Amino acid sequence: MAHSSDSSESFQAFLDGQQYTVAGIRHYEYIFGRTYVSTGGENTTKEFVAQLNLKEGDEVLDIGCGIGGSAFYMARTYKVNVHGIDLSANMIGMAKEYREEMEDSVRKNVNFEVSDITVKSFEPGTFDVVYSRDSILHIRDKEQLFANCFKWLKPGGRLMISDYCHGDKDEHSKDFTTYVKDRGYHLLTVKAYGNLLKKVGFTNVVADDRTRQFIDILNVELNGFNERKSGFLQQFEEHYFDYIVNGWEAKVVRCTAGDQAWGLFTAKKPFV
Repeated sequence: MAHSSDSSESFQAFLDGQQYTVAGIRHYEYIFGRTYVSTGGENTTKEFVAQLNLKEGDEVLDIGCGIGGSAFYMARTYKVNVHGIDLSANMIGMAKEYREEMEDSVRKNVNFEVSDITVKSFEPGTFDVVYSRDSILHIRDKEQLFANCFKWLKPGGRLMISDYCHGDKDEHSKDFTTYVKDRGYHLLTVKAYGNLLKKVGFTNVVADDRTRQFIDILNVELNGFNERKSGFLQQFEEHYFDYIVNGWEAKVVRCTAGDQAWGLFTAKKPFV
């Protein structure tokens, strides 16, 4: 994850102490799949990454890399080098543990660091791809981050982001506004998100509203989670099961009502 308007230290404490405790990550992993903490797990990772035309040896920056699922998948499948960055020390700790379990060809091509992407610096033209899954929602100043991503990419480099967004409604429900505030999210509409990418210089910007797909994935995940309830309860207490079910059902309601959206954004840095 990245960071909001608070200091990095206080927001990191919130993430590791509340939203992404080690136990909480394990609960999420049970629904998303091993090494994954983003929507659709490996299935959406396969679908999205296939659009990037990755080549062996490409350098990939994974912003909000979580516990490493996408990084391991890209390194294994496409033989690219992935630098994963996340503000959650719990996430990175687990990613590094998983890295040690990986085959040599994956392990040597993936590294992880705990850092705040909003204050991080890389040399211009370092990466072929900047990739992020459902984590930039934590960042208030998206324009500055996108400008940095543009700078860090090589000419011709590609960007891919999936993220939570505001629906296009003029007035959002009280439940939704409370949810966004409690989580410290900073959301834009899908269109506004895409416009920001264009503003900082990206071309070939596609801002794709994937909310219908998001709802379908949530329902599939819910069904699978319910089917595996007994296995979950062998490891965790029942109130954690209820918490996830209620959370997923609430996302379906928010998205169906037009309050919440899910966007997939792709863009390129021009050669000149």
